[in-house]
Amino acid sequence: MPTPKFLRQAAIALVGFEVGLALTYLALVSRRGEAGLFDFNGLRSLPSWLQAILLGTIGLLCVGVLLSRRHMARPISWVLPSAVALLCFLGAADELLKFHLTLRQVDWKLVYLSLLVAIAVLGFRDLAWLWRTHRSTVLGVLAGLGIFLLGGFGTEMAKAAIAAALPTHASSATVLLIEHLRITLEELAELLGETIILYAVACFAQQVLHPQSQTLKSP
Repeated sequence: MPTPKFLRQAAIALVGFEVGLALTYLALVSRRGEAGLFDFNGLRSLPSWLQAILLGTIGLLCVGVLLSRRHMARPISWVLPSAVALLCFLGAADELLKFHLTLRQVDWKLVYLSLLVAIAVLGFRDLAWLWRTHRSTVLGVLAGLGIFLLGGFGTEMAKAAIAAALPTHASSATVLLIEHLRITLEELAELLGETIILYAVACFAQQVLHPQSQTLKSP
């Protein structure tokens, strides 16, 4: 299992890579009108694949915790890691296939938010234990989730507010620029949120599945 130092450095490198992707996307759409492989709003583009990989990795870590939970000092129930893993795998598949776009009559973001609330309710006991014993993990996941949701819901609300404030004679170039900025902020926030969640879950897995490494470092 990677050391905490390696996990921290990998997370920082990922954040830098994601910011670089966002800047590349903005530069390309500003100059050429399209970004190709770097399209933050494209199907199976590099940002889309990265989101799928991040979500899939979080899901795999949860599966690892699920399979090894009986070796933990205080085994958690199967509900929380199973539900989170399934949600992450669903999100990863959705990133590549974009099947949420077929939900024309349903707000897909509210669907995912409802699933998150259901997971929190079903896994309340485990979450309470995690809060007492691994508070940094819970805070990390909450921080990442907050950034993720802010990117999804916040930019949509900002879009509506800006559209209402824009003068009717605003040029199409201005409208396109604002939309590209909104897409960039939304997708970058989702990437950053997923990276923070991945880091928190990876650190938790490292602590509970390999406690001997923590003991060896103790004075």
